[in-house]
Amino acid sequence: SEVVAEDVVADRAFNGLNIARAYLGDPIIRAVKVDPNSPNRQVTLLRTGSQLVSVITGRASEIPAPDQFIATEVVNQVFRGTRRPFFNEVETTTAYQFYKSPSPMIKADQVTAVYLSPQDPDYFKALEKPVALYRYRLELVAVKDG
Repeated sequence: SEVVAEDVVADRAFNGLNIARAYLGDPIIRAVKVDPNSPNRQVTLLRTGSQLVSVITGRASEIPAPDQFIATEVVNQVFRGTRRPFFNEVETTTAYQFYKSPSPMIKADQVTAVYLSPQDPDYFKALEKPVALYRYRLELVAVKDG
């Protein structure tokens, strides 16, 4: 069957929760909430009482083929609840590929670059180069309701 736009639902809270669990581990995550007044603002609540506030500041996408989709998001992150708030900028680019058979799935290659904020003492040493690069391979399958 064809995947049409109406079949795809962006659930930022669900996705954010599961991404946070994958990165940090299930026990540390209390909840992920999307600001109802700003879908570009998301707050991850940690069981330690700390918060990660993420605000999307830029995005781009392209469709090079009917079964391919490339998306980039730039996010400013603020870690609150520590002695001193910590800021950084994260750029994530993901190339998605849809496969119809043997069962429908989406495979993706993702690269995440982390940049220092101007508050970091090493900011001018790093200039505009990322201080960390991460690469992930994702396999996305439909979740059955129930």
